[in-house]
This record gives sequence, structure tokens and C-alpha cells, in this order.
Amino acid sequence: MSTGTHLPGLGVLVGYDGSPGAERALAWGAHAAAEAKTPLYPAMAIPVAALGRHGHSEEVREGARALLERAADRSRAAHPHLAVETSLVEGPAADAILEASRRAELIVVGSRGLGGFAGLLLGSVSLRVCAHTTCPVVVVPEAADEVDTPSVVVGIADRSDAPAVEFAVERARRIGGRVVPVHVWTLAMAGYCPGVVAPLLGDPLDMAATHDHLLAEILDPIRARTPDVTIEAIVTTGAPAYALIAVSAHADLLVVAAHRAHGPFPMRLGPTTHAVLHHASCPVAVVPIPVAGP
Repeated sequence: MSTGTHLPGLGVLVGYDGSPGAERALAWGAHAAAEAKTPLYPAMAIPVAALGRHGHSEEVREGARALLERAADRSRAAHPHLAVETSLVEGPAADAILEASRRAELIVVGSRGLGGFAGLLLGSVSLRVCAHTTCPVVVVPEAADEVDTPSVVVGIADRSDAPAVEFAVERARRIGGRVVPVHVWTLAMAGYCPGVVAPLLGDPLDMAATHDHLLAEILDPIRARTPDVTIEAIVTTGAPAYALIAVSAHADLLVVAAHRAHGPFPMRLGPTTHAVLHHASCPVAVVPIPVAGP
């Protein structure tokens, strides 16, 4: 059931449950929708178990509708020209968001909602949405550091991450900021044994030049198409997650790609994506990039 008219395209879909995390997600999503001149679509899901308690199901529904409408009213007040439609459904929150995401341009969720456990950095709903969504999703953390210069950081592993860079460029254009692509590579060594220095499998300068060339192949065409956006790349060695988390302290948004492998047991989110979702200092955008199966 819905408290508003279903739209052919939902614009920015925000998962909302009245929690502090959902309030932050709503504010971020409303601002993003206003910048993009696209509708805002706050959606709330009522667990079926909550409707069966003590025979007060209609009271639960009415309370949820009122909470959702107050959230929509705040968004309209903050952005007077923003079109806002709401949706109230019954069932698991992640299922509701993923179903609606088929018509959304962007999903925005908080890091943890009302169902989160105090010791968890990222709630199960947010994690499942990131792992299965078919459109980009932004996870808004509990707190974000203030930055002096607007910037969008994007992690790049290889050429297949170009869509994530395009997403970062578009976001940077809207906030009037720069894009900081980060490419991290590892020195290839013959092996590892504690206390023994293993030989490198190549010249470090040649390795660095290869990675510089790879990044140029990805970024040069994007720079040519978007001369109005400053793109300042960082190429370094080490662990990608650590590098991205460190740079996120000075960013408005961190963008990472979610490669979706096919097969009976596909890995939905890699270790780097998991790490930045849990530890980044700024909101994280996960951009789905399908990977062809064998």
C-alpha cells in the first residue's frame, strides 16, 4: 500500500524508519534530489510481526503514515520546489527498498536503522541493499567530518570501474567540487617469509608507469568530456581500503564500484567495499557494475 501516487520513475528513494540514521539519510537524499531536480521518494516498511501484536495493526499503520508524512513535510519545507511522494509497505525493509529500486535513480539509506544493534557499524538492511541493488546506493554515516574544499573521492581498480568515475564526476559537478580518483596497487613479490626480504617481480618504476598509464586510459576520455570538473588523481601503493578510508576524511562523498559476479555463490561485495562502508568518514556511494560470467 502507498500513501502517495506511484511514479514511473522514483528519482531519489530514501529508506526511512524514523531513526536518527534515517533522518540523516532523508536530509542527504532531499538535498541530492533538489540538486538533480528529480523527485524524492521516502519509503517506509512495517515488519509483518509488528502488525500482529495485540491486535493494533491499524494503529501501527496510522502511526507509520503520520511519521512518514511529517518527514515528507520537512523535506518540502527545506526544498520548496521539490516533488515528494511517499510509500508505506508491509514486509522486510530491504525487500521493499530493492523492489522499488528498479525504478529509482538513486537509493539513500542510513548506516543503521531502528533494527540495528549498538555494536554494529553498518546495519543488515543497508548492507543487503548495497549488495543487491540495481542502481547506485548512498550510505550516510552517523557523523561526517566538515571539509574545506568540496570533493568526491572514487576508488579505481581497473577499466571496469569507469561507471563509478562517471557517477563521481556527475556528483562533483552538482556540488561544485573536484573529483579525486584513487588507484592503489601492490608491489609484486616472489614470495613471503617472516624475516626474509623477497625479491620484487619487476622494476618498481616500470610497475608505477604501468599503473599511471592505466589510470590515464580511464580518466583522459572522461576529462575530455567534462572539462568543467577538476580531476586530480592519486596513485599509490598499499591496501586499497586503508587508502580510501584515509582520503574519505577530507571528502564529501566516497564512491566505490560493486562488481557483481555470476554463478551459484557470487561475491556481492568485496572486502574493500565492506571496509569503506564500515569505516569511511563520509557518505559512501556503491555503484553496481555487473561482471560477465564465464
